[in-house]
Amino acid sequence: MSSRGRRRAPARHASPKSLSRFLGPIAVGAVLVLGGSAATGTPAVVTSQTGNTLVASGSPSKVPSTKSTHVKVVTGVRSIRNVTTVKHFKVSSTIIHSASVERGTKILRSKGVRGTVRYVYQVKVLKGKTIARTLVAKKIVNKAKPAVYIVGTGKPAKLNIDVKAAQGNTGTVKGNMQFAQVYIAEKYNWNQTQFGCLVSLWNRESHWNHAARNRNSGAYGIPQAMPGNKMSQFGADWQTNPVTQIKWGANYISRRYSTPCGALEHSNSTGWY
Repeated sequence: MSSRGRRRAPARHASPKSLSRFLGPIAVGAVLVLGGSAATGTPAVVTSQTGNTLVASGSPSKVPSTKSTHVKVVTGVRSIRNVTTVKHFKVSSTIIHSASVERGTKILRSKGVRGTVRYVYQVKVLKGKTIARTLVAKKIVNKAKPAVYIVGTGKPAKLNIDVKAAQGNTGTVKGNMQFAQVYIAEKYNWNQTQFGCLVSLWNRESHWNHAARNRNSGAYGIPQAMPGNKMSQFGADWQTNPVTQIKWGANYISRRYSTPCGALEHSNSTGWY
């Protein structure tokens, strides 16, 4: 075959020089990736994600360990809610001592009112247990009022006038009260304490004025009978005679409340008797 037609046959083995052309860049890349030094021969160390140490070349080197602080984390369902509670307070009592009431007698002057307060709390709950509780609102629903009692310290009063004489003195507030005191003591055996309750009751109703008239209800007279003509069973002069009115009023109290103090207690509680 002519020299022109001849082709150089490829070498069976690449020369070292040719091989270095290919291996050179690979070796350099390996050194850069593994972090070693080609000149010094320092082995490269690679730490995996699991914390194990891998040595790329050379003898294994000791890597100093670092201590890790373990923090306990409480996990669970956490919620915040508002909780409303209502608290009731018992009725307290106030005692008023009076020498005008016989010793050993206790009269309810005004009924007490139980106090009520509403509280709103912000409650933090974790895993079904309350971990914090803060008061966020407070409201007084009912203001407490004490019950007032009159306790007698006085001695029984002696009456120096009879019914007939007292009857002639009626027509004034003082005369009307004097007749009522004598009449209820003789007729119903009500003592000075009961008379004190009657004074308080009819002071509130009419101020012992036998001509008093309620424009709204039509109640009339000292006991404020409603209607006023109820008192006619004790006399046709019920509109002008205090004696007739007092007799009817005492009879009404006796039948319905037993005593003037019983009527006064009912009036203190409801506003009427």
